[in-house]
Amino acid sequence: MTATDHPAVVALSSAIKNAANLLRLPMEGIALDGMEARDWPDSCLGLAEEGEACADVITPGYLIRLGDGFTYHADQQGNVRRARGDAPRPDKDVPHPDTEIRLRYSVSGGIAGRSTSFETDSYQLTKAEDDELRRLITEADFFDIPNALPESPVADGITMRLWIAIGRRSHEVVRGDGIDAEDTEAFRALVAWVDARTPPLFPELSGDLA
Repeated sequence: MTATDHPAVVALSSAIKNAANLLRLPMEGIALDGMEARDWPDSCLGLAEEGEACADVITPGYLIRLGDGFTYHADQQGNVRRARGDAPRPDKDVPHPDTEIRLRYSVSGGIAGRSTSFETDSYQLTKAEDDELRRLITEADFFDIPNALPESPVADGITMRLWIAIGRRSHEVVRGDGIDAEDTEAFRALVAWVDARTPPLFPELSGDLA
C-alpha cells in the first residue's frame, strides 16, 4: 500500500473534492480542521436519506471536519456523505453553497467555568427561520462589526463568541466582561435570537448575555 492508497488519505481526498466542487474552489483552497476514526452504525455512514434502505452493519471510517464548516462522514473506500442536519423539508428551499448560513455560538466562564453552545446552518433552519436570521445579520452589519480587546482581565468573567459564515464570508465577534463595546440594538437583537436557542449557562438564572 502506498501513502496515497491509505484509507484515511482516500477518504480525506474525497471529502475535499466534494467541498471544493460545492464552493467552486481549487482543492488546495480547502483547509482541514480535524479528522478522526469512527465506526458508523450502518452502510449509509449514519446519514441515511429519507426512505433510504441501509445495511445494518458497522462500517469503519472517518469523521472529517473541513475549514469551511463542512462535516463529512466517510468510509475506508472513499465514499463520503456530508452531514447537513435535518433533511430538507417542504417548507424550505435547499440552500446554495454560496449563500448557506453557518453559525456557531458559545458562552463560557463564571466561577464554575461553565460553558454552553449552539450551532446551526441553513439545512437545519426552516425557511422562516433562515429568512429571519438573514435579516438580523444584515441589519446588524455583522461582518463589519469590530472586535475589541478586554481593557483588563476579569477573573471568572463571561465570554461570548458568535461566529457566522455566509458562503465563503465569515466573521467572529467576541464580547464579554472586560470588553467595552458600544453595540447597536440590531446586533443585540441578533444575539438575542441566537441566545434564545442556546441552553442557558446558568439554568437557575435568566438574562441576556449580550
